[in-house]
Amino acid sequence: MQACLRPWIIALAIILASPLGGVEVDVNASTQVVTLFKSQGESLLRYTLDGRDPDFSSGVYLAPIALPQGGTVKAAAFDGPKRVGAVLTKVVPNPSAEQLNSAVTPVTHNRDHRVYDWVERHEAILQLNQPGANPPQVVLIGDSITHFWGGEPKSARVAGAASWEKFIAPHKPINLGFGWDRTENVLWRLRHGEVAGLKPKAYVVLIGTNNFQTNSVAETVDGIEEICLEIRRRSPGAKLLLLGILPRGEAPNELRSKAADANALLKTRVAKLADKYVDLSDRYVAPGGRISKAMMSDFLHPTDRGYEIMGEAIDTALKGWGL
Repeated sequence: MQACLRPWIIALAIILASPLGGVEVDVNASTQVVTLFKSQGESLLRYTLDGRDPDFSSGVYLAPIALPQGGTVKAAAFDGPKRVGAVLTKVVPNPSAEQLNSAVTPVTHNRDHRVYDWVERHEAILQLNQPGANPPQVVLIGDSITHFWGGEPKSARVAGAASWEKFIAPHKPINLGFGWDRTENVLWRLRHGEVAGLKPKAYVVLIGTNNFQTNSVAETVDGIEEICLEIRRRSPGAKLLLLGILPRGEAPNELRSKAADANALLKTRVAKLADKYVDLSDRYVAPGGRISKAMMSDFLHPTDRGYEIMGEAIDTALKGWGL
């Protein structure tokens, strides 16, 4: 969502340096864009937009930060896992005075660093999309549920190899699933090259379960909506299959309730967001409301049996479009 800037905001650039060194910031008030710089020779910068001081689990700064809603940037230089110098804090005014929704504010992350390198996977996707590479026909976008399924770029953890080869591989896919991603992380990736130059025939989107720890149902659905609109802007001729958020937890719980509420809200918006919407939630839950380990090994990530359900639904939709 792009907020209109008030007349009193004047286009300017302000350079602020941390008194202890490490980070400098350039804020363009007319565009609400924040650019960070290293003031010393540290390996990289990490930043947050949620008010926390950056640590090793915070996202790496890779590109200028767009904050049309305004917000607070906290940044620090890091040498490996160690923070170097002070934390720089810069508040960007909220021109509309609306409540901020983190689910639609693009940002990087490093929450799952023990499992994989978020930046490394992003760079691998950029390499796959170089001119002369075998172009994908279908782009799958999501979090670890998509990430751990299979395909390229390869993952150290693969839980659904057989179902991927059976249902997804024949459609010439690329896997844009990233462990621990929320809607705001997917938005960052879409706006920083991961689909640039691609001309896929279809997208498959499954995202939102990780937002429920920080966002309301309405905020999460707004984030999913913004992802779908971003895909439409970048690939106007492609079909879009939106999957409902899967249930999680062995037994009924708050996260399951949020997923159900979000899926119901998504269904009301599907005409605006996607060419087809499929909610598979009931297929994962046994009579009595429990999820079995045979279906989801940790009651979140599907086993190959669980991926069979998704794979068949995706394959049917794609074939229905003649793909």
